[in-house]
Amino acid sequence: MGAVEVVVAVLLWATTLWRATKDWRKGHRRALWWAFFGLSVMMTLRLPVGHALDEATGVIDLSYLLKHLFGGVLGSAAVLTFLQDVSGRKNENWRAQLWRYGVPLATATAMSAFFFAKLQPYETLAIYDEPGARTALLLYTVIFLGFLGSSLVSGVRVCWRWGRDSGNGGLGWGLRLIGVGLSAGVLYSVVRIAALISRFEGARIFPGKLDDYLSSYLMFTALVLVVVGSALPALGKVRSRIRQRRALVRLRPLWHDLTSAVPTVRFGEVRSPLTERWDARRVGERLYRRTMEIRDAQLALSDYASPTVSAAARRHVEQHGHQGARAAVELEACRLAAAHHARLYGGSPAPHPHPPPSGGRDLRSEVQALIQLSDAFYSPVARTFVDASRPHTPPPSLEPRS
Repeated sequence: MGAVEVVVAVLLWATTLWRATKDWRKGHRRALWWAFFGLSVMMTLRLPVGHALDEATGVIDLSYLLKHLFGGVLGSAAVLTFLQDVSGRKNENWRAQLWRYGVPLATATAMSAFFFAKLQPYETLAIYDEPGARTALLLYTVIFLGFLGSSLVSGVRVCWRWGRDSGNGGLGWGLRLIGVGLSAGVLYSVVRIAALISRFEGARIFPGKLDDYLSSYLMFTALVLVVVGSALPALGKVRSRIRQRRALVRLRPLWHDLTSAVPTVRFGEVRSPLTERWDARRVGERLYRRTMEIRDAQLALSDYASPTVSAAARRHVEQHGHQGARAAVELEACRLAAAHHARLYGGSPAPHPHPPPSGGRDLRSEVQALIQLSDAFYSPVARTFVDASRPHTPPPSLEPRS
């Protein structure tokens, strides 16, 4: 178990530190951070650090109490608060505030009172030999596991209800996984209370240390599933960010060539391809700006696309056998390439320019449309159409030297 405990503790602390970078910003909810902080402290105290704390303070089994307070009371209360917040069930009336803050505080106070009043100076294994300590241990455990179990059951209900309503995205599956993890936590509570009661009765229902192994595996399962489930919505955002970054790099050639012909549409300085590729800041904002600048350049270049050029481009595309949506994209690419060529090589604006097509409904569809346009712009179809025009030497004033 030692290696497993270390891995789970490292995973929890890594998650706690990662969430601190976003949950402690102004205006963000911090319930989930407090949950992972409590669980991280609990797992750390299961390691030799807990025994060292007991020896350093001189309080026997102090780590036993702190594990339950941080992991069981703080962790479960914070997870339930987080689930109520994300599901929209947050209620600010006095009863909700009592359950959210008063009940966990009363539970922690009662557990601490029983621990210091009757469970000291007994060792954990020696408690069963003294009637008063046994009673205190039973009450301590019932209070702790009762609060833990009721909180987890409420969390399971929230997870399954809102996980189903949230669909099959990262949030929906994340809530489902958290629900499964909390269910394992409920089973942990049942195993612990059953093992304790049977031990008091003198007839253990679990042979040997089976109850310890079973409860430990249930706890580890619950922790891992809660970590993975809480990370799924963030993983969806990471995937979206990766897609946006790829689109930003992929659209750079089209953006650079079009805005080189009409540099007035650019907002800011031109950066090198290497800098753009490795700069991970404000990717969504930069991608949105890039699509806007491409469309602005396309609109400005449409002055150089006459009806004659459009008709020639249509015949050219038809000769290559393209039909439907692909033909429309190839047609616009040929018009745009011809207009770009005319602008660079000193052509005159057309008296009746051809307006460019409208963009996508949102950023995602707009990016997809521009990627298709970019592929067509650099395809042999558009290149052969432009090559049919007469080349001229481009004026040096269009693209400022860097």
